[in-house]
Amino acid sequence: MNRPDPFTTLSERELEALSAAGTWYAKYHASIIAEQAQDGGAKAVEDRREYLELLTALGKLGIRVRVPDALVDSAQAA
Repeated sequence: MNRPDPFTTLSERELEALSAAGTWYAKYHASIIAEQAQDGGAKAVEDRREYLELLTALGKLGIRVRVPDALVDSAQAA
């Protein structure tokens, strides 16, 4: 699938807004995701995977968000 590079279509302000929203979301949901760290259900596992992918993506943008202690093992395995 060929998709345009989103960084060529976003203005600097749009990129900053997207980064700020992602950072807010990650920080807001950190405790919620951490509470479900021991839940082996499919939904909780998928939520953790998506959350860790968000942290990885933010890291690639130069934004460091602390991985909740309860997820450190999951983050290292990914």
